[in-house]
Amino acid sequence: MIFVSDLRKYRNIIIIIIFLTAIIFFFQRFNLVVTEIQGDTAIVKINFLVPMKQFGIEEKIHIKSYHLSHSKIHCDFNWESKNVLRVCLKEISDFKGQKAIFMIKGAETKIPFLSKSLSVLIQFQAEPKLIKVENGKNTPTDGPLIFQFNTPIDFKNIEQYIQTDVKFEIRPYEVDSNKFIDYCKLVLYPDEKLENERNYLLLIKKGLKAQCGEMIKEDIKIQITTAPKPYITKTFPEQSAKWVSIYPKITAEMSEELSDAIVTIDGVKQKVKIKGNKLELLPWEVLRANKEYEVQIQGVSKYGEKTDLYSLKFTTMPLKEDQLWVEVVLKEKHEVLIHKGEEVIRRMPASGGKPEEPSVLGTFYIQDRGPSFFSPRFNEGALYWVRIVDQYLFHGIPRDNHWNIIQSELEKIGKPASHGCIRLLDEDAKWFYENIPHGTMVIIHE
Repeated sequence: MIFVSDLRKYRNIIIIIIFLTAIIFFFQRFNLVVTEIQGDTAIVKINFLVPMKQFGIEEKIHIKSYHLSHSKIHCDFNWESKNVLRVCLKEISDFKGQKAIFMIKGAETKIPFLSKSLSVLIQFQAEPKLIKVENGKNTPTDGPLIFQFNTPIDFKNIEQYIQTDVKFEIRPYEVDSNKFIDYCKLVLYPDEKLENERNYLLLIKKGLKAQCGEMIKEDIKIQITTAPKPYITKTFPEQSAKWVSIYPKITAEMSEELSDAIVTIDGVKQKVKIKGNKLELLPWEVLRANKEYEVQIQGVSKYGEKTDLYSLKFTTMPLKEDQLWVEVVLKEKHEVLIHKGEEVIRRMPASGGKPEEPSVLGTFYIQDRGPSFFSPRFNEGALYWVRIVDQYLFHGIPRDNHWNIIQSELEKIGKPASHGCIRLLDEDAKWFYENIPHGTMVIIHE
């Protein structure tokens, strides 16, 4: 009973609070808004119903487009009175007819503790026009063919407005990076693989609608030409070659510029470099001597067309039982292996080039040598150098200009540390200098 009497006692106060809250909510949220759309321009006239603080209103204005990847909307405004704001929104890119939300968040009024917010849906208008056809001259036979329009297209019943020589699946373009759907692009995938170097006719019929409601007024005729099929013109080694290096640089040239290639050696996928119409690779490992290998090659042209799978076979060179050769391994642990035939007779920890100054990879043959050198460029020198090729050497641990071993460089042995040369411990460098003859084969690989 006491609780009921308390409610009666404060009833009028509660009613007044509710009434004032309703008034505040009304003045916060309610505004008189008039919107006028003229093509790529929208005029929004806002009567806030209360006097506004006009300075800083630009910081409270936000525009969000439903087509963020294309959105370029310019906003201009002016105050017509103390509570009436006129805003002009204009699409300033080639992309037109988009849907956007114009918002004002927390604009300050001249009434204490009262702010104003609103949101207005804007549908710009634009006649749909075809801007370009991607890959129209060299269309991939597997697709896609992409039509770029100036405005978002309505995909409802779109198959009725696209007429072609062959059947296509039609869908909007999906941007992989953020899964954004771009309705300005029609993506066509053929139901069956097209023929290479053939012309196809496509017709976009009048009546195709944009999302803004405007329609294409005239038929659009489009002729596309499919891309040529690439093929392999030359390889190294040649087909059925003998006496191939046990660490060969394998190359293949194509009839078209490449975007990608897949290469396997005896079923093991390899790392491939692409240069124009040429691919090249060094095997993951040194190959076995006097063994036949099969290399499977398939190139992909810049238009997305694949070559037929090509099988290249070759036989590696034999190794004599007493033949000395050097293997430099630049994997997680850097080391130099001295081989005699197929037997490893000595292992030496080493340091190859740093990532920014890598060692050369491939097959080389020992050149000249000397007891020591000093490089003014790096202000350091070393004992027992043996040239691999050009400025790349085998040598001992770096020494400073007082000819003292640089301790920090000694501690890096076994890891990438050099400017491209192959560093050895001094005792190993001396042995290498004295025991590896001129012309010895050297293989450097990762």
